[in-house]
Amino acid sequence: MGSQAADQPERRQQLNQGLLAPTERERLIAAMAATCAEKGYAATEVAEVLSRTGVQRKVFEKNFAGKADCALSAVDQILAETTRAAASAFRPELADWEKLLRGVQALLELFAAQPSYARLACIEARGAMGAEAYERYTAGIRVLIAMLDRARAYAAVSAPASATRAAIGGPEFLIRRELIGGRAERLPQLLPDIIYGTVVPFLDQQEALGYAELAREILRNGG
Repeated sequence: MGSQAADQPERRQQLNQGLLAPTERERLIAAMAATCAEKGYAATEVAEVLSRTGVQRKVFEKNFAGKADCALSAVDQILAETTRAAASAFRPELADWEKLLRGVQALLELFAAQPSYARLACIEARGAMGAEAYERYTAGIRVLIAMLDRARAYAAVSAPASATRAAIGGPEFLIRRELIGGRAERLPQLLPDIIYGTVVPFLDQQEALGYAELAREILRNGG
């Protein structure tokens, strides 16, 4: 348990380094994500973002067409990092369903490390930011569907293609619930429940329970 507690800050620091850079543009994007997470996208004003960063408006206008452009850049940033994290988890030596497990683990840890970005991409982009942002959100869902489809090819139970999207619906709800509740740090602990709910449509129950137990073991051992 002590090893797990010691490993988590280091892992989150590594994830943070993947998203943030000490440039004015990146500072503005980070401030936009943070302000939207606190107040909601609709209530966020560029002036507040500038106040948080100390960056002049002319610099903002040089980098972004407006509030929406800056917020979309933040969404693009977390989606790109999500894709990279999921891809790195698909190590060739792992069994197919364990690759899925590791991909979900990487996503949950990323969201826990970057709650403002995660909330912007999963909550605000889904409803408050308009069609272009919603397309970004659905692009993120497509990444998850692709992960599950790769594993579904080895399913023990025959299931229609639509089952993939349905299997993601439960985890999607759980992740949004924790982000809305301000409990992003708890997301990695949902790994066993999310894995069970995701794989049980495609495996027999004992196999699904086995992967949920593997997820618990991974959490107990600190990853």
